[in-house]
Amino acid sequence: MTDDRNLLYTGVPYAAWGYFFLNFDFNLGTVSILPRFVGYFLLLTAIDRLSAERRDLILLRPLCLLLLAWSFADWLLSWFSRDLDGAVLFLDLLTGAAGLYFHFQFLTDMAALSEKLQPQNSTLDQRICKRRTLYIVLMTAISLVLYLPSTLAVQRQEWITGGLALAACIAGILIMTALFELRKYVRTVE
Repeated sequence: MTDDRNLLYTGVPYAAWGYFFLNFDFNLGTVSILPRFVGYFLLLTAIDRLSAERRDLILLRPLCLLLLAWSFADWLLSWFSRDLDGAVLFLDLLTGAAGLYFHFQFLTDMAALSEKLQPQNSTLDQRICKRRTLYIVLMTAISLVLYLPSTLAVQRQEWITGGLALAACIAGILIMTALFELRKYVRTVE
């Protein structure tokens, strides 16, 4: 396998595992044992490895660094039973919008890479685009439920947020499976 193919072959799983850390969170007390900043670090590594093939990815590097720093700071504060959520509304909205844009563009680039590498009869690129759209819609809905003033009872709001979060986790798993499928195509293309 050539160096470029080797970078692709190793870069795609970094992206897949990045989505794992972004979508699954288990806590010991207030501290996450699967911190989101690890997911952004893995996505940053994927960007570095895949940018030779998809030059647009390098433009996402600053956004990924911002999201990594924000999630790392949030994780550090969790050791002291604190968090960044709601601390500064402007920064919450800024990182939320940056995150939505980042994921939309990153997954768009993964779909374009799939289109180039997939076999003739495969629809992996289209599946990645559909899953990307589902993921973005769910993440937007979660943000709206959390940040917009709600006339819903708190218990209903928690149920709605929980249901949306579960659906987003499922979408994240679907994205991961598509990215692992893309890795198979990198290996078979000469």
